[in-house]
Amino acid sequence: MKTIGFWVVLAVVALTGCQPDQLPQEVQLAMEKTPETVDYNLHVKPIISDRCFKCHGPDRAKIEAGLQLANFEGATLKNKEGRRAIVPGDIGKSELVKRILSHDPDEVMPTPKSNLTLTADEKAILIKWIEQGAEYKEHWSLTKIEKPDVPKVGQSFLSRWGITSDEETNWARNEIDRFTLAKMKELGLKPSPKAEKSTLLRRIYMDLTGLPPTPAEVEAFEKNTSPNAYEQVVDKLLASPHYGEQQAISWLDLARFADSQGYQDDPMRNAFPYRDWVIKSFNQNLPFDQFVMNQLAGDLLPVSPNPQVQREKLLATAFNRLHSQSGENGIIPEEYRIEYVADRANTFGKAFLGLTMECARCHDHKYDPISQKDYYSLFAFFNQNKETGQITHNGEACPTVMLPTTQTEQTLKYIRSNIQQLENRLQPERYKNSFAQWVSQPAPVLTLNRGLLVHLPLEAEVNDGYENRGDKSFTAFVTGDKERKPGPTAGKVGNGIQLNGECGIGILSETVDRVDGKMQESPKRFGKGLNFERNQEFSVSVWVNPAKTGEEGAIFRRTNYENEGYRGYSVKLNPDQTLTVLLSYVWPANCIELRTTDKLRLNRWQHLTLTYDGGAKAAGVRFFVDGKPARMKIITDNLTKGLLHGEFNSNKQGKFYGFELGYDAREKTLKDVSLDELRIYNRRLSVLEVQSLAENTDQITPILQLPVAQRTGQQRQNLFEYYLLTSDSTFAKINRQLSAVRGQEVAVLSDIPEVMAMQELPADQRRKSFILNRGVYDAPGAEVHSQTPLRLGKLPADYPQNRLGLAQWLLAEENPLFARVMVNRLWQNYFGNGIVKTQEDFGSQGDLPSHPELLDWLAVRFREENWDTKRFIKRMVMSATYQQSSKATPEEIERDPDNKWLARGSSYRFSAEQVRDNALAASGLLVQKIGGPSVYPYQPAGIWEALATRNTISYRQQHGDSLYRRSMYTIWKRTSPPPMMLNFDSPDRSLCTVRRQKTATPLQALVTLNDPQFVEAARVLAQRTMRSKVNPNERIRYFFQAVVSRNPRPRELTLMNELYGVAYQGFVKSPERAESLLKTGEYARDPGLKSVELAAYTIVANTILNYDEATIKR
Repeated sequence: MKTIGFWVVLAVVALTGCQPDQLPQEVQLAMEKTPETVDYNLHVKPIISDRCFKCHGPDRAKIEAGLQLANFEGATLKNKEGRRAIVPGDIGKSELVKRILSHDPDEVMPTPKSNLTLTADEKAILIKWIEQGAEYKEHWSLTKIEKPDVPKVGQSFLSRWGITSDEETNWARNEIDRFTLAKMKELGLKPSPKAEKSTLLRRIYMDLTGLPPTPAEVEAFEKNTSPNAYEQVVDKLLASPHYGEQQAISWLDLARFADSQGYQDDPMRNAFPYRDWVIKSFNQNLPFDQFVMNQLAGDLLPVSPNPQVQREKLLATAFNRLHSQSGENGIIPEEYRIEYVADRANTFGKAFLGLTMECARCHDHKYDPISQKDYYSLFAFFNQNKETGQITHNGEACPTVMLPTTQTEQTLKYIRSNIQQLENRLQPERYKNSFAQWVSQPAPVLTLNRGLLVHLPLEAEVNDGYENRGDKSFTAFVTGDKERKPGPTAGKVGNGIQLNGECGIGILSETVDRVDGKMQESPKRFGKGLNFERNQEFSVSVWVNPAKTGEEGAIFRRTNYENEGYRGYSVKLNPDQTLTVLLSYVWPANCIELRTTDKLRLNRWQHLTLTYDGGAKAAGVRFFVDGKPARMKIITDNLTKGLLHGEFNSNKQGKFYGFELGYDAREKTLKDVSLDELRIYNRRLSVLEVQSLAENTDQITPILQLPVAQRTGQQRQNLFEYYLLTSDSTFAKINRQLSAVRGQEVAVLSDIPEVMAMQELPADQRRKSFILNRGVYDAPGAEVHSQTPLRLGKLPADYPQNRLGLAQWLLAEENPLFARVMVNRLWQNYFGNGIVKTQEDFGSQGDLPSHPELLDWLAVRFREENWDTKRFIKRMVMSATYQQSSKATPEEIERDPDNKWLARGSSYRFSAEQVRDNALAASGLLVQKIGGPSVYPYQPAGIWEALATRNTISYRQQHGDSLYRRSMYTIWKRTSPPPMMLNFDSPDRSLCTVRRQKTATPLQALVTLNDPQFVEAARVLAQRTMRSKVNPNERIRYFFQAVVSRNPRPRELTLMNELYGVAYQGFVKSPERAESLLKTGEYARDPGLKSVELAAYTIVANTILNYDEATIKR
């Protein structure tokens, strides 16, 4: 098509001034069938959104020919020739009418190259809409939710005389039925009869608990003639602990719950406590607004005085962290962190707003009123978590919440009481008398060699090594590229080394194997004596001389790398010449991190000393520059676990995990920086000792030689500290005891499980957010601030400008989407489809609600009833609409194939979990334990191995009860989800899923026929039935009762007996086949039953497990 623009004047306009009677015949005929009043939302917008918005929609950057049809102003705007696409009330002057009726390929709209066309009916709707005034309306889902009147039933032209239809009045059980009945009457439909009792009972059991009723429960219900029998069952099931399990499954899809991190490595993580919390919340009927509030912003709510309640609020925020995360080597952490934040924003949009927010990440949304600025303003709410983009392989990705047991809490309480007592015994006031006696004695000898493990003068390198004048069990050698060793330079004392960005110095214990001067793989721990634990005191000092600005890297480090949490301790030079001190379990949240506020000076030697008191608090970390305490800013003060690496070995690449000076193999390494005189102590140095090192002279004796009256207060304080740390035996003994008890605390803390959670950055550390060009992390545009999408209502100024404020905005009565989206999702769980079928999209491209008034009535009612989920669900399942039979004639199916108008009960395939759990429950194998770690049931061999790396290479099947837990507890690995579940349409949970697909494929039958789980279930069902039932017919009846909750029909009974006979004869001829079949599964075989007979009944039971009623809701 020629690029001539929308507004080119037509050379020949056959339809100038056209009127309805001048329209093409097929359009005139279609006009007769159009609604009397054409509504923009119901009739027009679905057409133009699908056929026109790609080029003329909300995305301003993609508008062609200057025409925007997404709003009245754009559609009626005059072009430079004075023409308008739409002239309300005048189809003859509306250019849009001419274009949609044109046959000229250069003029017709939609264009031929778009491969889109309009039907005659659609053209008629657009023309009639313009003729009626072309009224635009706000998109239906963005309008304020108003509570509609409930339709009256039994109304007819006789109602004015008080005569109503008893049939309608008696059928309707509650308000839901009045809405659905009104729609049926409008369409000329009638409701279906009530489902048979056994069918209804199975339906409600599977919907509320995901498990079938037992044969005894079916029999009892069928015999119960009470008018309240069904309601009693509903109340019982709502109180069942299995109710919470069933409700949790769809939420876990939405929350993208998995047991692994995703991406290529896909390592495992500890996520099951979040799943347990979701189950518990549904069982306890936590108000739904609080359920959502805790997940979005539990960490920002007021702290609860009850530690367990507070932990659960933090645990709930794992919802925001369940996205895929990467710890792979070589990634750019910020690139991936941006992906995590984007996932949270996308999930928020899909889960709570029913909008495809991700479409606006790279440009304005093409179909909905969401700009790219809106997207990144929402993004900003989730951009303040204290996290890194490269997660650790050592523990959980921080920030986390610790989940101790009651017993562990009691143990910690006891240990911490002992710690407090010992700390009290170390209060300086207790030692003033002994200090006075010490001061009166002759001056002590300076103790700078006590506890000295390493002293590297760095005078000269010999055979790739350096002399250690401290403990000779530690050896110093060159690390990195040995062809480019650090060069000698004039040091502070004699010689030093000049770093070049390629090499540094490593220190390790002499027990490490060395061959030809090179490290070899060894089972020994590197640098054991330098791997200080959280409870151990230590000190490190070194002279540093930076030559230029912009240098970045570790001056010294006994840490691993970012994807291992930087566990250990380090001092790093920053590009702005400040210094970062780090003691870390998992950075950036579980650590002590401090930063100097003053900068190092260039081209000058400066003495740095780090001392640590073993107390796991920032207050116990002291940092000195030239012997003076540096001014420090605390970034993080939250070291809750230990510093030890564990058993790290060298590898084939020669990487080193011991103490390193001036080098980092994976990250930025210093160059143009000189170092000299490294010292490492296994104790805390006093201020006077630090000053003595910095001045290279004794700073203690001169103070002692001064008359007492001439000593300054600071000198007296420093001298007292020196005495306590070096000379008081009682203080030293108690300090050793304190370190040992703190070590007990570390040991207990190390075993406490953790789960990822949210932790908001403090105000002075908040990140800036920007519109990212094409969504790319390193292409920032204009800065944006936390704000909600403008068309949905701005965040009130008095709300917190963080996730808590966002959650409050979401739950506010003024929000047009949240309540609609939530009730639609609950409806979907019980009726198969939502009132809005496209649960994931309430925008322009989504479906319109089938019953808009019912949707709004339910939304308001849910809110009015304080978001009581159980009450809401009970209303749905108590409705006559829900209780209808799902049977339908071919004519009824043809008229309403998807049961959109609810004139019959919903029928659709059970979820993957329900299919497997039904088999386990029917056979009696199901272990009904609630919660706990994920389990490893049967799975085909080799699936994990094909894609696995890191700590999840092999799938290790468990045994015993773990084989028979509910399917929701099966281990969920993102790169290799449970294959049975995938065959039955479970999502892989890499992304938020609010609506599962429903497919029917041959693979599904192959699973239920051949999967060991199903074959074993059939075998166990058969052997248990053979023990309890003697008569063949009774056995087959029980199979049906257990599997599909009903008795067999006569024809079915005959067929199953015939099947048994055929199978029996086959196994008689080939008994080895019977033995092979009966070996399936680990559940013990009953030795008292004949193999051939048991195998034949196993075939029958397996066949019934493959009935459509075993996998389809009726």
